[in-house]
Amino acid sequence: MPLFSRKAKPRGEVTPVASTRRLGDDQVSARLRVAAVTEPGVPVRGEAVLVSGLLLGPFPVELVQFTVYAPRATWPLSGTELPVVADLTNPVNLMINWAEGTDERQPEPAFRPQAGPAGWDPGPGGEHSKAVAEWLAASGFAAGDFGGRLDPGLTGLLDAACARYASVIDGKAALDLMRSGQPADGEVLAARKLDMPPELLPSPQTCVAWLTLAVTPQGGARYQVTMRFGFRSPERFTALATVGTKLPLRVDPADPRTVTIDLPALGITPG
Repeated sequence: MPLFSRKAKPRGEVTPVASTRRLGDDQVSARLRVAAVTEPGVPVRGEAVLVSGLLLGPFPVELVQFTVYAPRATWPLSGTELPVVADLTNPVNLMINWAEGTDERQPEPAFRPQAGPAGWDPGPGGEHSKAVAEWLAASGFAAGDFGGRLDPGLTGLLDAACARYASVIDGKAALDLMRSGQPADGEVLAARKLDMPPELLPSPQTCVAWLTLAVTPQGGARYQVTMRFGFRSPERFTALATVGTKLPLRVDPADPRTVTIDLPALGITPG
């Protein structure tokens, strides 16, 4: 498969962007949800952009990064989803439908995938990593969603960014907290469903949301906290996340921001 065609492109036609390797026989449709776009942090020749985003398809979700050699006018915006054809056995080997290319004097775009966390480019002055962390946190993601596969510097930035939005604890920690946490009374003040990719959810009925709660520990003063919580179904979301709903909670005595809904107290089996 040739990487690019040199025939003239009609105005408005997308330009395929491919890696330097041929795609395998197991090609699948996928998407790249763009998180951050900046200039590369390392010197390159010509116009190039550093793109990081979530690679979404019939494989584990990965945060990937590419240096793309393309005119600035074609750089995508954060949040854009670009169609991708990926190699199922090695998804980072892919072809992206890039933005409109209208200047025939420019070389065809090409990209260089970074080699995992060891090859992560933080961008000029670390600005790319900061932008990625902020986008992920604002979208509801946490470092734990990536199973320790992030660059260590990015992990620290994402942890700090997440703390400004919501308290996030993993499933096992939440179960432990339901058993051993301090009981508290809660009231739902606000609920916002997060735009999580379907590939990260266990079923199409599941959703993840930020819940803003008024928390009143036994014998303590009322305070407010926002937590991330997953719901098995729309009915479960409505039952537990409607504004004004009273909920039994469990709180970590060592960290009052670490809160979870006490599902067993509601007669709900966790998991």
